[in-house]
Amino acid sequence: MLQFLLGFTLGNVVGMYLAQNYDIPNLAKKLEEIKKDLDAKKKPPSS
Repeated sequence: MLQFLLGFTLGNVVGMYLAQNYDIPNLAKKLEEIKKDLDAKKKPPSS
């Protein structure tokens, strides 16, 4: 239990440090863009 809490806390601290000091891409926005691109390629152009 203590090992889990230590790892969880350390992971949060490192994550907060990286998010504040480096330009981390927003994964949710990237996934939405990829989904839109795939949908656009799937649908045949209507003529």
